[in-house]
Amino acid sequence: MAYIGNKPADVGLVTSSDTATGDGSTVAFTITSNRSVDDVLVHVNGVCLVPTDDYTISSTTLTFVTAPAASAEITFRYLPK
Repeated sequence: MAYIGNKPADVGLVTSSDTATGDGSTVAFTITSNRSVDDVLVHVNGVCLVPTDDYTISSTTLTFVTAPAASAEITFRYLPK
């Protein structure tokens, strides 16, 4: 595609990510510091969760309202600030 002026920078939506596995009882997980529900996407078994409805974040702790099921694949995706 042609551009007038400088080509836009290639900026990714996700800066980094972490994974965890549910055990059916743990609700609190440690995440990267200085994050809020506004810049973290959380997926459990591929389903994107709703901030404050499904989880909260305080400091470096992400707390689920309901513990992810045993063997559930949890992904924390950190968005640029």
